[in-house]
Amino acid sequence: MSMSARSATRLLLQGIAGPLQLAESDWEYVLRLARMSGLHGRLAAANKDNPALPAPIRRHLLSAERMCAFNQQMLKGELSSLAELCDGQFPVVLLKGSAYFLQGHAFTRGRFVSDVDLLVPREHLRSMEQRLRSAGWKPAELDPYDERYYRDWSHETPPMRFPGHFLEVDLHHAITPVTTRLRFDPAPLFETSQALPGTPFRALSLEDQVLHACLHCFQDGDLSLRLREVADIDGLLQSAAGLHGFAECLADRAARLGLQRPLWYGLHFAHAWMGTLQAQEVLARLEAPPAVCRAAMERLVPLAMLPSDPDFPPSAGVHLARLAMLTRYHLQRMPLRMLLPHLARKAGLRMRSRFAGHAPAQNA
Repeated sequence: MSMSARSATRLLLQGIAGPLQLAESDWEYVLRLARMSGLHGRLAAANKDNPALPAPIRRHLLSAERMCAFNQQMLKGELSSLAELCDGQFPVVLLKGSAYFLQGHAFTRGRFVSDVDLLVPREHLRSMEQRLRSAGWKPAELDPYDERYYRDWSHETPPMRFPGHFLEVDLHHAITPVTTRLRFDPAPLFETSQALPGTPFRALSLEDQVLHACLHCFQDGDLSLRLREVADIDGLLQSAAGLHGFAECLADRAARLGLQRPLWYGLHFAHAWMGTLQAQEVLARLEAPPAVCRAAMERLVPLAMLPSDPDFPPSAGVHLARLAMLTRYHLQRMPLRMLLPHLARKAGLRMRSRFAGHAPAQNA
């Protein structure tokens, strides 16, 4: 009997923590799920010296290892060029993958990055954006409405790319949109940020990195195939192992910033799926969400986030779960008085674009 996607996912999560011993056919299935989840590099790093690897699987993992090495080399080059734009007049904080990489967290072995996230105080946002533009970075071309969406309602500027470069830059002034119910003054993030030796950059404190990872995972999208972000939460908590008083500090920080709910979900699923021991101590200090919310998330999150069978299209249940999580995301991102006109306008633009795409054929 073939392995189920759920069983293979459990093996995948074990495989990014240490060597696996599997039959070649099982390895093939696990590797496919790893690619779907963006965890193939971490699977390769954890099994680099695994003597039980079948030869074809070893070649696939070697390819993933080399792809990740190239990715991280591109990241180093990008950070080096961005460092020249930082003159110390205001703090420039690296977020997520680029910060993890420079800090040397163990879980960055094999971790791919797709962008460089920068956080600067809002009063210096335009200054940093102008520096990037002057250095050759170009923002995405947007219509006036989307431009206004980024400028007035979001927590970041439009993404920027340097022609021919591998990674994009996302420039933030906060880690929550200004319209969300979870918005807070980001000043405490800068106050507790830490210098990254040998660079002009800073990184969030470890407590804030955990909170940001949980916030990004459970509040910023439909959760589709975001298993890698739960793996990041697990990795950050493992980095905190042995730090005296970390659990108490993390719970207190979440309470101060109003981020208890996303923290609870991040810790809960990290513990449930990856056995993250450090999560239990923090969870004991947090108030759990209402029972109806927990039940809904327990049902929907695995369907939306975990990879399904790669040989078949996602089931109706998966589509419904992702739609429910996308709806949840929108409801948390904006109040209804702003959300309904926003969604109506975006739907109208999609319809117009679709009909415009068929127009040439009709005229021909």
